[in-house]
Amino acid sequence: GETVANDMLQRGVRTFENKSGNPKDTQNGATSGSVRSTANRFLSAIVRHETSTSPASSQQPEFVMAFAGYSVTVGRGNHLEQSYPFVLEHVLAPILELPPLGIKLIVRNSAIGGIPSFPYGWCLSNFLGEDADMVSWDYGMNEGNGASGLESYVRQSLMMPKSPPLFVLLDMKRPRLDLLQKYVDLGVLPDPIALGGRDAVDKKLLQLPEEDRPSGLQKWNEWGAPKGAPGQSPWHPKKMEHELLGWMMAMHMMDALDVALEDMEHDVDWRSKILVREQQQNESAEVFLPPPVTDVSQTGAASILHGTALELDGAKWHMNHISCRTSFLPNISGYLTSIVESGVTKNKEDMLQSRDDSLFKEGWVMDVGKLERDTKLKVLKYGGLGYIDMKTALYGIPSSGTLKVWLPYEGRARKNSIKPDDHADASKYFNAIILCEVNEKRGDNECNMMSDLAFRVGDAAVSKSSVSRVKDVASYLKKDICIRVEIPEEAKISFKNGQTNGFGVAVEVTVTGAGVSRENGACSISHVIWENQ
Repeated sequence: GETVANDMLQRGVRTFENKSGNPKDTQNGATSGSVRSTANRFLSAIVRHETSTSPASSQQPEFVMAFAGYSVTVGRGNHLEQSYPFVLEHVLAPILELPPLGIKLIVRNSAIGGIPSFPYGWCLSNFLGEDADMVSWDYGMNEGNGASGLESYVRQSLMMPKSPPLFVLLDMKRPRLDLLQKYVDLGVLPDPIALGGRDAVDKKLLQLPEEDRPSGLQKWNEWGAPKGAPGQSPWHPKKMEHELLGWMMAMHMMDALDVALEDMEHDVDWRSKILVREQQQNESAEVFLPPPVTDVSQTGAASILHGTALELDGAKWHMNHISCRTSFLPNISGYLTSIVESGVTKNKEDMLQSRDDSLFKEGWVMDVGKLERDTKLKVLKYGGLGYIDMKTALYGIPSSGTLKVWLPYEGRARKNSIKPDDHADASKYFNAIILCEVNEKRGDNECNMMSDLAFRVGDAAVSKSSVSRVKDVASYLKKDICIRVEIPEEAKISFKNGQTNGFGVAVEVTVTGAGVSRENGACSISHVIWENQ
C-alpha cells in the first residue's frame, strides 16, 4: 500500500539538507531546502525564457537533464529508451508541458559503457551540453568506495555555465553520500540527490508469487531486450529496476513542482524574486570553490582536478578554464578531429568495418578497439537497441607519422579580448596538456604512452622528464590511461592559418616505440584536455 511505497521511496531517494545552520536562501518565509532549491530551478527556467533577448531562444522554457555514467545508465541488457533517464522523461515531460509551467523537458542519456568518471569529467560540456540544468554520474559498479573521484567530478560540474547544477548520484555508498552532504553544508550544492535501485525494494515483496506483487515489481527478473542480447549481466539493472529508478526520481521532482506551482499561484512577486536571484548569480564573474575535502596531490593533476587556492584567501579556490576535445560518442560539441591540423588518414568507411593495415601507413586512423567493435556488432544483431555510445579514438603506429593538433586558447585573456604578441611564451597561457588513450582490454605489449610517444609543444621538444602519468583518478582495470605533458619553456603560441583573432599552441605526437604494432595494441588518443591560464 501507500506506506510500503513511501518506505521504498525513502530508501531509494536520498536528499541532503544544509546542516550548517546558515541556509543561503529563503522564500515565502520558509527556510531554503533541497526541494525548494529544485523548485526554484523550474521557476528560473521560466524567467530566463521570459527575459531572454536572444534571437536563438526557443519558443518555450526548457529544462535540460543530462545523464552521464557507465553501462548501468546506458541501460545495457535493455533498449536505450528503457533506461531510467528516459523512464523519467516519459513520466515528467507531459506534466512540465502543462500550464502554467509550459516547460519543455530535454533529457539526454550521454552515458558510455565501460569508462571511468575521468577523463569524462573534464569533458562535461562536450558530452552533456553547456545548457545542462542537471548532471549525473553512476558509481554503483566501479571506482571503489572512495569519494575522491566524485569530488573532482562535482568540482568540474560546478564550472559549467548553469552552476551549480542539480547533481544526481546513482550510488548509495557512505563516503560519497558524506561528500555530497559536505558540499551542501558548505552552501555549494543546494539540492543534490542520490538514487538507489534494487536496494530500495523490500526483498520480501520479491519473494511473493508474481501475481501477488505490486505491478511495479512484476516481471522483475525480465530484461527489456531479447534474451541473449549483450549486457544481460547480474550487475546491470533489468527493465523494471530502470522503471523504479525513473519513477522514484520523477516523484522527487514532482515534489519540487508542487512547491513551484504553489509560488506561482500564491506569490505575486515570485518572478521578481527569481530574477533577483538570477542577477546575483550572474554578477559573480568567477565561480569560487571551497577547499577540497579529499587529497589529489599525488595524482600529478591536482590543479586540473580541484583547482588552486587564492593567494590572498586560502578559504576560496578557483579553477582555470579546462578545455576538452574528445572522439568518444555521444558528443554534443568539441569533437577531437576539430583540432587536427594534419597527420590523420581520410577514411569514410563505417566505424564498425575493420581498417586495413595500409591506412596506418598514411597517418593516424580513427578507429575502435577490437572488443568495442565485436560488442557493437553483437548489438546490431538485435537491431542496435538504440545505443548511441561508442569509444572511438585516433590510433597510430610508427609508420603513421606525426599527428599535429592545434589547441585554441579558451581562457580569461580571450574573454577579455587580450591579444598576445606573436610567438609569446605558451606557458603564459597554457598550464598543462592531458592526453588520454582509449580504455580497453589489451595485452602486456600494447603501446605505452609514457615511453612509446614523443611530443613537441609550441615548436619545442618535450623531454621525457616532462611527461608523467595522471595517477589513480583516470584509471580503467587498474591501468592509468592519461598522461600529463608539461609546456616547455621554449614553447610559443601561434595563430591558426595566419588568423589574428585567436591564438593557441600546436602539439605534435609521434609514435617512436619500435615495437608498437596494431597486433599488440597501437597507440591511441581519445581525449585531449588542456588547462588555460
